[in-house]
Amino acid sequence: MDKILEQSISQLLALVTFFAFPAIQYLLLKWAARREGLPRLGYLPEYGFRLAIRNIPRRRFLKEIKYKVFLRSLVPPSRGSTAYTFYDTDIVCREEFFVFPNSDLTMLSFQLHGDEEENINFVVTDKLGNKIQNGIPLNKVEKLICDYSATIDNFFNFDIKVEKRVVIEYSSLVKMWNETHLGCETFKAFEVDYILNPGH
Repeated sequence: MDKILEQSISQLLALVTFFAFPAIQYLLLKWAARREGLPRLGYLPEYGFRLAIRNIPRRRFLKEIKYKVFLRSLVPPSRGSTAYTFYDTDIVCREEFFVFPNSDLTMLSFQLHGDEEENINFVVTDKLGNKIQNGIPLNKVEKLICDYSATIDNFFNFDIKVEKRVVIEYSSLVKMWNETHLGCETFKAFEVDYILNPGH
């Protein structure tokens, strides 16, 4: 009887170990993924502003990347509606197959044109600073939002995803214009206002 009980306990422990080991590995990878695919916002004097998924320092292989960038305005209550309404202007919506280690992925390139704070225009450009969309008056915008997701390639082939919402407030965009419109001779990094991690 003791031998049967001992065998049963051994089998149970083996079964638990068999399922627990991959689960622990998955949880560790998921926890480590919080530091992967972080955004970087910067200004390059010849080209303008760039918002990118930073992958150079982490050296991960990212795949199945999806991202959407839009400007959000806040519409005040009106007759028949007692609540504020969000109005979103889509800027970019794309998918990329992969990003190699030691590479960043630029999701948005833009410039801020204007002579004073009240008439700044948000202008979407290509990576070389060439205008590809008409300017949007910034004084009608509440914030710039970028949603993106990517799958992190890993040795265990788990489906580990990075999912983030990056938000840059209107006041921060104005500050960026103030710090660059009179001239900036070197690369300048800027902080985003906050990053949300859906599902965490």
